[in-house]
Amino acid sequence: MKRVICCLLLCLGLIAPAGFAIADQAADKAAQEAQINALIKESENRFVYGPASIDLGLQGTMRLQRGQAFMPPDIALKIFAVSGVKSAPDLVGIVIPGLPGDEMPTDNWGMVAVFFRPIGFVRDDDANNWEHGKLLDAQRKGIEERNAVAREKGLPEKELNGWVEAPRYDYAGHRLLWATSSQERGKPETAFALYGAAALGREGVMIFAFGTEAAKLNERKGLANELLTGIQFKEGKRYQDYAEGTDKVAEIGLAALVGGVAAKKLGLFAMLAVFLVKWGKVIAVAVGGLAFFKLRKKKADSASN
Repeated sequence: MKRVICCLLLCLGLIAPAGFAIADQAADKAAQEAQINALIKESENRFVYGPASIDLGLQGTMRLQRGQAFMPPDIALKIFAVSGVKSAPDLVGIVIPGLPGDEMPTDNWGMVAVFFRPIGFVRDDDANNWEHGKLLDAQRKGIEERNAVAREKGLPEKELNGWVEAPRYDYAGHRLLWATSSQERGKPETAFALYGAAALGREGVMIFAFGTEAAKLNERKGLANELLTGIQFKEGKRYQDYAEGTDKVAEIGLAALVGGVAAKKLGLFAMLAVFLVKWGKVIAVAVGGLAFFKLRKKKADSASN
């Protein structure tokens, strides 16, 4: 179970949004692992397995594929609390590899967390004016600001390698997707690809982030596209339902969702450097907690027969 807990904590560090409060002092890891193990075990019957349509509350729904399991936000928040994260505003759930019964997914890709940020209607008229180099520079600036904190704490620093997939916006579906690669400074073997995605609605954006080791990006990047296209806003909450002069308009545009402003206003990567290092080196996010728990369960059942 040790790799499972590291996986969950690692992914959590990658996607922590603004407002996440992380404890300064790490509790005993063995005790945390035992608590999270117990939470996963006692909550499995509440997971929803794909194929299925997941209700994300007032705003929309998400399509779940076979081999994916949805963990309700209250369960995820309990796991996060055990790991030292005091709060996770706007979390609507997380998706991990999973199949019902004892069947296990063939690819245990890790974890995706989904948030709805009620920032208002995001205008998309700047999508044709992006300067990808400047957007990347903005992200690097954000990482350097966090590196300053890491240095004060005596922790390793991070560096941004560049685009894995340059930002692209779908005007018809009002969806934004981009991906970057980062690593521990001077250590290319720790390279990690992080997908960010946003589906725009009338009152805000549905956001998720998905991280995977760079070596496995090509075989897994379809997951980000599937999840993004599977998000649907409910009638009245759709982007096209916006009422000019009446509805709240967001203070930021599309470019800010990708660049450094997002790290502060939306906090998509706010805890990247500090939280990653706190839980050790970048490791392969190759084992989903649910699948690994089932593997242990199978072995236990076999031993008892």
